[in-house]
Amino acid sequence: MSYRIYVSLDSSAVSRGADKVVKHLEQSAVSCGEEITIVRNGSHGLFWLEPMVEVESAQGRIAFGPVFEDDVDSLLALRFFAPDEEGSVATEHPLCLGLTKEIDWLKRQQRLTFERVGYVDPLDVEDYRSKGGFIG
Repeated sequence: MSYRIYVSLDSSAVSRGADKVVKHLEQSAVSCGEEITIVRNGSHGLFWLEPMVEVESAQGRIAFGPVFEDDVDSLLALRFFAPDEEGSVATEHPLCLGLTKEIDWLKRQQRLTFERVGYVDPLDVEDYRSKGGFIG
């Protein structure tokens, strides 16, 4: 089974170590025998929580942040990326922020121009279409 993990590629996340987090995630997942797909997306604008790592689950994306390179092993030990039989992701980590869409700061916003930033893989046209892009 492959797990999708989202990590921002914005300059704010990169300046705070997102590239190191991604590299450590990739290396550690391989050594654990797990297959993950890391999507480098745009930031939701929660710059104080960058680098924010989101894990896809049946309930939606679960956010963790800020996650630094030293935090990766504790997250992987939790198997935070591996949903259980019901598709739930482990959320009992101190860095867990809960469902991304339920973070209070994001819930209070009405996004217009940047509605899809952070939710769409910027390098995948089909992902963009599946989330309402290119509508007449």
